[in-house]
Amino acid sequence: MTEVMILVAKGDPEQKPRLYACPKCGQCNSPKIYACREEQAHEAAYQAAANCYNCREHNNCSECGIECDKHRIKCDACHKASVFAKAEKIDAAGVEHCFGWDGTFYHEVADAEDADEPWVFASTFTPFRIDPDSVIENVLDDHHEDASTHDLNGVSELVAAIKSFNDAQTSGSYFEDRTRIAVLARSRPEEDNG
Repeated sequence: MTEVMILVAKGDPEQKPRLYACPKCGQCNSPKIYACREEQAHEAAYQAAANCYNCREHNNCSECGIECDKHRIKCDACHKASVFAKAEKIDAAGVEHCFGWDGTFYHEVADAEDADEPWVFASTFTPFRIDPDSVIENVLDDHHEDASTHDLNGVSELVAAIKSFNDAQTSGSYFEDRTRIAVLARSRPEEDNG
């Protein structure tokens, strides 16, 4: 790799570095964007130019060191193991709807077991609902800039009707909860940790 380009101000008798540029693409890095001592800021800008993100083709996993996508700091296996380690382990018997690692939704844990999932994420249920504040804000947004709830009649009745509607809802959506994991009974021991 060729050396980082160091840019100085024309006519500066001290030739003090101002910017550091990637030798491949020319992306400039300024030490002024770093909130630290001057010598550390210059070193950080130099390193940013030397390891240019734009030109980088991959990263190395911060855990195991193997190559991984340049947008990731961990490889898939280490990321998966980290998520598994941090999550609360729950009993699969108490899980009704769940998600596989890749986001596949399962209506029942048995379906996930049939798909050979070693473990699944639990889910949280969010019923359909209307936010009364959003409805009122939407009404006011369509009018003059000083419009307020004082200009409206029947707001309390609207809020009560929306509350009644929200309370009646039994359907909704299930969302993946990556903080809770259920290890499945049929999982193979070598797959229990990720």
